[in-house]
Amino acid sequence: MSLSFRILGCGSSGGVPRLDGNWGDCDPDNPKNRRTRCSFLVQQKGEGGVTNVLVDTSPDMRAQLIDAGVTWLDAILYSHDHADQTHGIDDVRAMVYAKQKRIEVWMDAA
Repeated sequence: MSLSFRILGCGSSGGVPRLDGNWGDCDPDNPKNRRTRCSFLVQQKGEGGVTNVLVDTSPDMRAQLIDAGVTWLDAILYSHDHADQTHGIDDVRAMVYAKQKRIEVWMDAA
């Protein structure tokens, strides 16, 4: 069995660059400075297959998961209720419709 963690996005709440073209202190000539909003994937591979747990559904989630080759999530964990952590949730519907199966979601009660 193996366990891996993949950072899908590590940008600020507006991403880099921001929609207004602001790069902050980042160099626009460095491709590594194009950053999507925060999210990461925990993947466990074992005899029973692959289990995917996503931490936060950023607004960039669809593109992040496509880039990671992920077509199904077994669970989602929300770190906190801010737009840059939750506004990608609508894209989860495509997975639910395709598999006709619910995805477990964890968050605090607040």
